[in-house]
Amino acid sequence: MDNFVTLHKRNGLLEISLRGNWVFTNVAVLQEALDEIVPEPGTEVHFACGGIDDFDLAGAWVLFEKSLDFEDIEIKTEFKGFKASHFKFLQHIIDIAAQKEYVPGYFDPKPNHWVQDGVRKVGSNTIDAVDSVGYIARSVLDGIKRPSRLVIGEIIRQVFATGTQAIPIVMVVCFLMGVVLAFQSARQLEQFGANIFMVDLVANSIFRELGVLLAAIMVAGRSGSAFAAALGTMKLTEEIDALRVLGLNPNEVLIIPRVIGLMIALPLLTVFANIAGLLGGAFIGAVVLDINWFAFTERLAGAVQVSDVMVGLSKAPVFAFLIAVTGTLRGMQVSGSAEELGRLTTVAVVQSIFLIIVADSIFTVLYSRIGF
Repeated sequence: MDNFVTLHKRNGLLEISLRGNWVFTNVAVLQEALDEIVPEPGTEVHFACGGIDDFDLAGAWVLFEKSLDFEDIEIKTEFKGFKASHFKFLQHIIDIAAQKEYVPGYFDPKPNHWVQDGVRKVGSNTIDAVDSVGYIARSVLDGIKRPSRLVIGEIIRQVFATGTQAIPIVMVVCFLMGVVLAFQSARQLEQFGANIFMVDLVANSIFRELGVLLAAIMVAGRSGSAFAAALGTMKLTEEIDALRVLGLNPNEVLIIPRVIGLMIALPLLTVFANIAGLLGGAFIGAVVLDINWFAFTERLAGAVQVSDVMVGLSKAPVFAFLIAVTGTLRGMQVSGSAEELGRLTTVAVVQSIFLIIVADSIFTVLYSRIGF
């Protein structure tokens, strides 16, 4: 310590005289020397730097960090006696720290601080989300009981925008999925001469899982992002504040119609998705497996039960609710910039798809338990 630092105490002032080579090769020794200095509360610290022989950015950073540590415990620090050629290094470190908005204690080696902050943030976001979901669910139920409170025209427009206009892309994707599913199963079933059972595999997969799942994922990417982007843009342009000034409730005018509209549209889209998937399977059956349309439909009638169709359709309103709530919630959270709008729109899509898959897993386990 004596080779680099000497302490002088007088009248509430601690003067730290620095000397020697404050360079990269000595960083470990310099850090150890400074860590041994523990000023008394209320002491003012002066760094006397006139005795420094050589100085570089590494030494400047060690010195600057120590001054920040002192300021964290409310001890005022000051640098004195720097040579002009040396001071530029310290000034450079200060400029970099200012640009990065350095937060004292950010690199605290004790993890309990950022763990607590993370848990607190997650808890706060979860409470806000649950509160918003609860309010939306209650408003939807109130609207069903008292239809006069609903904006019927806007609900119909949302059904058209999220459902009718999405039919072509959903049917194309599900048709291709039916083709892929039938073709892959055909390759395996041909080995056992059981080509006809391709109908069972395709039909049950489409009706119970893939039809509603693919439709929901397509809607999440198409309509969920649109909800977040539309409401986020309205937040940025203060249109939502204008609605409040006019005495209108933005949740009832903007959110509830989107939620109800999508809950109506997705079951209808699921029906079209199921039809398209079966057509894809029938196409491969006719072209590859020599299963004509009559044989396909006859086997289909014996392979599929009403419960299989209802299992898939029962998932659609739940998936629609998750997509609509996530998209509108993220849109209402937009504030400050277009960059935030883009980020939350992406978050809305990713979270919607994640929630759809989680919900589908829960449904699968639940239905298997009760024998559906």
